[in-house]
Amino acid sequence: MPARNSDATRPSTIPALLAEVVARRGEADAIATVAETISYRELDERSANLARALIAAGAGKGTRIALLAPDGIFWITAYLASLRIGALLTCISTLASPKELAHMLRNSDVRFLLSARRFLGHDYGEKLEAALPGLAAATPANLHVTDAPYLRRVWMDDSAGLDWCDAIADLQALADAPGAPGKDLLAAIEAQVSPADEAVIVYTSGSTSLPKAVVHSQWNVTRHPPELAKLFLVKEGDRMLPMLPAFWLGGMAMAMQVLSQGATLVYPASPDLEVVLETIRTCAVDRLNGWGDGLIRLRAMASEQGIDVDAIVGLGPFRDAEGNPIPPHLQSNMLGMSETFAPHSAEPINVRLPDDKPGASGRTVNGYERRVVDPETGAEVPPGELGELQLRGGALMSGFYGKRRCEVFTPDGYYPTGDLVRIDEDGYLTFVARRNDMIKTRAANVSRLEVEAALRELPGVANCVVTGLPDEEFGQIVAAAVVPAEGVEPDPEMLRTMLRDTISSYKVPRRFVFVREEDIPRTTTGKLKLDQLKVLFD
Repeated sequence: MPARNSDATRPSTIPALLAEVVARRGEADAIATVAETISYRELDERSANLARALIAAGAGKGTRIALLAPDGIFWITAYLASLRIGALLTCISTLASPKELAHMLRNSDVRFLLSARRFLGHDYGEKLEAALPGLAAATPANLHVTDAPYLRRVWMDDSAGLDWCDAIADLQALADAPGAPGKDLLAAIEAQVSPADEAVIVYTSGSTSLPKAVVHSQWNVTRHPPELAKLFLVKEGDRMLPMLPAFWLGGMAMAMQVLSQGATLVYPASPDLEVVLETIRTCAVDRLNGWGDGLIRLRAMASEQGIDVDAIVGLGPFRDAEGNPIPPHLQSNMLGMSETFAPHSAEPINVRLPDDKPGASGRTVNGYERRVVDPETGAEVPPGELGELQLRGGALMSGFYGKRRCEVFTPDGYYPTGDLVRIDEDGYLTFVARRNDMIKTRAANVSRLEVEAALRELPGVANCVVTGLPDEEFGQIVAAAVVPAEGVEPDPEMLRTMLRDTISSYKVPRRFVFVREEDIPRTTTGKLKLDQLKVLFD
């Protein structure tokens, strides 16, 4: 089956994409919240002003900038402003623990940090001081901390009480200061941004104890989303509410789909489902992108409150072109990952899979080359045979930040995904399992090795193993079998409390069981029997 190639005439950088959309949809709503709605022309002006302010502060092509904020007008504005000048933007999770935050800032060599101060009970001023010892004694003019050695300036929307931090308003004021970079300079800088330039870093759980840094180019950010929009049927005039946050690749890809089509992004003030429902009503949402337990609960609550779920695409059941509901097992089970900028194999949401392909993801998207190999020998297997998926082309990442290509890709440029799949003669891919140690919970990937490493650092834990247990609501839940240290009384709640200081809340095990070392199933050579870990929880 030939690859579905993207339109070669489409813009391939953020400056070009934004200019094209503003020319076409300038007065249309770009971003809507309960508090404020702005047009594409206003978004262009705000992001241009922030871009000029960043230039005045010393940023330019390749400058490492980090963004820590919830979804909304500020997040999108800062994202576009950074990419308009060719900076490399690290997108930080609002759920990051101080340890994770320190790793991201250090690992991606961040120079400038743009941040919200508070969200959902988090105070990121406090978190940053916990993450970076010595920060509290620094000043904006002398910001040198060994745990993030390249960090030089931090701007927050509320800098009160933080002597090392400036206000976002102070940064924005640089655009209007005497001698500030003008529109001509910004245009000249934008003209130098190329499709090959590195654009974003997104952190995702990996096979080590710390998140890995996925790097995507300007081409990936601008050219893949319009192809995904064809699958999700996103079009001008739609008002889309993404439930997955934009700091994760799924949420970012959906945001870029919407912006590339000149549709409207709708963001609730928080992920609380009552807040989401109020946003749906107030902002006239007619599209929703979500999955998992959150979507199921939202659908039930919406029905209880008299909202017509069938009138909101993505909230009600998906339907084919004739309006008939598509059975869940015949809906495209789109398959993607952070490394591929969301789906690499899929079918449109209004297409019913062939009856002989239940549960399939679909055919290749946007020029991805796929092959299935024997995990042990690396030899390509015949169509329909099980093996590890390898990918090349399409919107595949540039690599992992700080890693050599030879550490990431095969000699001929393929990326081993760790997914065990089958691809039939017709080109339909079906996902079977993960080869490595990933747990999929609430639409997020969790590395069991990362959770194990965090557990082993806790007092009272002699050893542990972590696995994913099937769960109807969450897909999988994170579960830990812990060997307590001698003389220690096991306490699951105490372990959960301590873990929240080192890993994000969604990675904290929902279920604990306490075992002896000899209870952990191993081979005669001491290798863990991953397929038998679930027995510990029976």
